[in-house]
Amino acid sequence: MGTRAVSRSPNCSSRRGWLAAFDLEIIGRTDHIGRDAYAVAGQPRQTGGEAGRRVSALVDAELGVLLRYEKSGPRGQAETAEFTSLKVDAADSADPLLSPDLSDDQVNLLYRSVLGPQKFAADLNEQADVKTMTRLAQAALVATEVGHRTRWLWPSPADAPAENVNLTARLQVALPGCYRIDAVTDPGTRPTSTACDGERLWLVYPDRVAARPAAPPPAGLALIIDPAWLLHEYPLTADETVTASDRPALRVVAGLTQKFARGPLSGTTIAADKVEVAVDLQLGVALSQIWRLEGHPVLRTELSAVTAEVDLATFRIEPPPGTRVITGGLLAEAGLSPAGAAWTATKGTAKLATEIGRRWARRPRP
Repeated sequence: MGTRAVSRSPNCSSRRGWLAAFDLEIIGRTDHIGRDAYAVAGQPRQTGGEAGRRVSALVDAELGVLLRYEKSGPRGQAETAEFTSLKVDAADSADPLLSPDLSDDQVNLLYRSVLGPQKFAADLNEQADVKTMTRLAQAALVATEVGHRTRWLWPSPADAPAENVNLTARLQVALPGCYRIDAVTDPGTRPTSTACDGERLWLVYPDRVAARPAAPPPAGLALIIDPAWLLHEYPLTADETVTASDRPALRVVAGLTQKFARGPLSGTTIAADKVEVAVDLQLGVALSQIWRLEGHPVLRTELSAVTAEVDLATFRIEPPPGTRVITGGLLAEAGLSPAGAAWTATKGTAKLATEIGRRWARRPRP
């Protein structure tokens, strides 16, 4: 088998990533190196983190392997790879793209190929055991050379312990483009409401409303809205039908190739090595997720009061007369002038330097 590749050869990993990140469409049939092939084109899934990219490929009609692909970036850069010859052995007849434990129907559910446009509303609860995750992550890091050398910089027993997370919000989604998050529990410094109508993103605070260009849902929320990302994880099993939030769901368990995720409401970064997900059989959303690190649950998300009824008018914010509407960037949204931001940064830098000095002075000496 001969290959020519600008960056890397066509492989199983890239195809798995495509299913997770792109909406793919068969646009024709052709041949390549004497093999019958489907021509495929893909555009980024709204929740796939590939904004501005495009893919095109030739897929072997018999084997299902990539014969050629090209992935273009938002600035015109391209990544291509292709087979220049292919010899088929009996062992090549098994498609290595996905775990054999997944049936075609289960893959179709995760990819949403049998479902309509995403549209639902639900209450979303997030619980993060930050204390346990921090303890486990530090124990793993201290065993490394980097962790050993920087141990003196870590929080000491005298420091305030990390706070666990327990947040609830009302979630409404109508993809492509529209979503809204309304806090039920105290959001702290985060917006009380976040709404995107496909053209503008609105962040509502008690004393102001910030307006930005439209943006995809937050990373943690995207994992709930579109479980296609699971197709990029391995090993992946879908072993039984369960009931979650009084709805029929497929239970999926995945070992994680990416070891970090973010809480959908708090934005908290968590480390995990396994996730268990209940995927709604009718809506294709993640009704529940349990993220685990060394067997310990460190993040849970759950949807309740789930309905497919959504009022499209709810995605646009109409600030009441007299409301301060801000379009001047992150500093302005935070209510800071440039001078105020500089003063805050100076205080923060001084505090950090003092803390590093304090820990350096009291570090154990050999």
